[in-house]
Amino acid sequence: MKIKLTLLITFALGLSAFGANPYYVEDQLVVRLKRGYANKTYMAQYFNRSDFSGLKLLVPELNLYVAKLKKGGYSSLMSHGKRLTREQGVQYVLPDYYVRNRAIPNDPSFSQQWSLVGKFPGDISAIPAWDLLGRSGVDASGNDVVIAIVDGGADVGHRDLVQNLWVNRGEIAGNGIDDDKNGYVDDVHGWNAYQDNGNIPSSSHGTHVAGIAGASGNNNVDVAGINWKVKLMMVAGSSGTTSTVARAYGYVLKQKQRWLESGGNYGANVVVTNSSFGIDNANCDSTAYRVWNDLYNEMGKVGILSAAATANRDSNIDVVGDVPTGCSSPFIVSVTNTTKEDKKYGSAGYGLTTVDLGAPGTGIVSTVPGNQIKALTGTSMATPHVAGAIAFLHQVAGLRLNRAYYADPAKGALAIKEILLRTVDQVSDLRGRTVTGGRLNLNKAAQAASSLN
Repeated sequence: MKIKLTLLITFALGLSAFGANPYYVEDQLVVRLKRGYANKTYMAQYFNRSDFSGLKLLVPELNLYVAKLKKGGYSSLMSHGKRLTREQGVQYVLPDYYVRNRAIPNDPSFSQQWSLVGKFPGDISAIPAWDLLGRSGVDASGNDVVIAIVDGGADVGHRDLVQNLWVNRGEIAGNGIDDDKNGYVDDVHGWNAYQDNGNIPSSSHGTHVAGIAGASGNNNVDVAGINWKVKLMMVAGSSGTTSTVARAYGYVLKQKQRWLESGGNYGANVVVTNSSFGIDNANCDSTAYRVWNDLYNEMGKVGILSAAATANRDSNIDVVGDVPTGCSSPFIVSVTNTTKEDKKYGSAGYGLTTVDLGAPGTGIVSTVPGNQIKALTGTSMATPHVAGAIAFLHQVAGLRLNRAYYADPAKGALAIKEILLRTVDQVSDLRGRTVTGGRLNLNKAAQAASSLN
């Protein structure tokens, strides 16, 4: 597993400590030379070596340089940092930390995304949460974080999704060969469980859901996702038959198992699925639907939570039942639809013991096929707010929470769920009608997760 512990070593002279921030460039050091030592002879002696590939001047007045290493990673940075601080001509050496983006995203349609802009009672406090996100798309261990969008498919060529697509690096597109020998041929961006191939169909519903969870943010294009820099695995297989859904979930499960077993070299670090589909008025815990709990529990064992949309009608799921939001698996996070005014949407399910929380799902602007955007309404739109948030919590999680997740993925996933649910904003319209009585607050959840260092 690509787990990189924070660098706890304090460099000589007490001038710098790796470890204050785990987000740094893995093969670069920022170096300030003392006055009189910024000359070709000195630099050739210490930087034109086999272990350095270059030295670039940053600020002449400070004799400040960035030194490029041929080999990056924890051990290389630590050894070279310690060595350089002992050199007579070096004033200090620093990690080249990534800098967080503190701007409101420049996506042209961001102002239409009421759930994110911070001007309405029912928004999720996304803007302050985004300030916490460090290195793009990875967690404190340097691992990619993946959301599996289990839906009807998606437009994988959409300009606001393409940068965040999960890519199976072990697979060669279109050659008809299972290159990485995972049992799936040409699964470059995911899997088509309808036809058992790697050709992802273009679905308006799935494209919209994917954009809510993870459209590229601050890229001057269309909209911003809940999670600007996340990997989106597209899995077609959300409707039709139970067996189709099982094949879709089976693909996700297989990819996470391979990732864990290979130490992160193969498969995908899927932390959450988005499931905006289901069966109305069905008793999930009855014999007829028992496979659904089995699927969610099995994915949960490898650390995958499943964000699930409840019914699109004003019904008490505790009474009438629903698949999957009436299922008893602890790894499900069931979601209902809320409005700008922080009310439960009229045609949205509820349940004091079955529906966990609310999230914005009314008039949500997101991506649709053909490089377009559109507003849609439904619990289907509420759920990817939560899926995106779960992935976000993994990215901002403090080192203690991050380590706990990889030490025991099932318990770690439930810890993430607990943080998500206990940090909701209490909403009168959801009190007594949902498990938490509240609506997603991304910032509160992110603050709680990041504090667990």
